[in-house]
Amino acid sequence: MHVPVVGRANHVRPRLGLVTIGQAPRTDLIPDVEAALSGVDWVEHGALDLLDADGIARLAPRAGEHTLVSRLRDGSRVRLGATSIAPALDDAIRRCVADRCGVVLVLCTGRVEHGPTSVPVLHAEDLAHELMEQLVGEGSLGVLCPVPEQLTDIRERWEGRLGRPVTAAAVDPYTAGLDEVAAAGRRVTADGADVVFLDCIGYTGEQREVLAAKSIRAETARHLAVTGAVELLSSAPHDGHERSPGW
Repeated sequence: MHVPVVGRANHVRPRLGLVTIGQAPRTDLIPDVEAALSGVDWVEHGALDLLDADGIARLAPRAGEHTLVSRLRDGSRVRLGATSIAPALDDAIRRCVADRCGVVLVLCTGRVEHGPTSVPVLHAEDLAHELMEQLVGEGSLGVLCPVPEQLTDIRERWEGRLGRPVTAAAVDPYTAGLDEVAAAGRRVTADGADVVFLDCIGYTGEQREVLAAKSIRAETARHLAVTGAVELLSSAPHDGHERSPGW
């Protein structure tokens, strides 16, 4: 059984629950957002932490179901159905609440559902997309996503948000080499993108820096989402260690 990872316990500060749709700990993610997390306590849980291989396999996307991509504890990649994952996601959120988190952040930029909760639940998609919209301004946006079957949905979501066309390319953050990520970034900038958004929690700061080295302005979902969540949690009333029912 996975033991939850608790960051910098200090009960004077608010506590944020970090929920990945894969397995915790996300050793690939935390170093990238450590600076943003320095102002809060945090607890990490994964939706798949308590499932065996057969249980995880049963959450694969069904026909017509949106595909999500995440990471297992051993570093391998897993595909999940956006609806199928809901009960396991609910369980991970409940574990955060049991660990006395005042707010939970779901670390996924895909559309995921969960049931009623006793604390506010933030979604990386909402936070990262809102901040990215501010960053791109009136410019042209290019988006990278993990797998080709997500491209249509990605374009529709971003074009609906921005009211103008976007360019998109698929490159898997968990399996692709840095050269492949750079090539995907060049494809969307060649199509006119001024800024590139790495639209999956799996994309890393190192991958963003590879794009920057090619003079491609880019930002990761993980950095924007965690930064936004910490800012919201830090500005909300709290008593330091009791759960808060809302803002």
